[in-house]
Amino acid sequence: MEFRNWVWTVWGIVGILMFLSGFVSGNVVTMVVGIAVSFGYVSSYLTAYVRSDHRVKRALEVVFAIVALGVIVYGYIVTGSLILGVMTMFIVAMMFIGFTFSYLLPRIRSEST
Repeated sequence: MEFRNWVWTVWGIVGILMFLSGFVSGNVVTMVVGIAVSFGYVSSYLTAYVRSDHRVKRALEVVFAIVALGVIVYGYIVTGSLILGVMTMFIVAMMFIGFTFSYLLPRIRSEST
């Protein structure tokens, strides 16, 4: 197994362990971050390693990514934790930047040629 595969596996294990640690200690923020990391891991793993062009695979990638974001937003609403609020704002800002660049860059490239 290559190094890159081990890194993905470690992220998945870290997410599950964070959730279990939060569950045992009663820390909701740790549970929320652990669940979000786990769902993010599944989405990223599907994108990187499952070689298929089926609609179901693409839909699952998107669903797991949205659920990961939804868990963080829900955790922030329930707990009011500052760290979850910062994470939510960072994720929303990165999504806005990503969508903006994916819209603008093709237009800029087509105008320059």
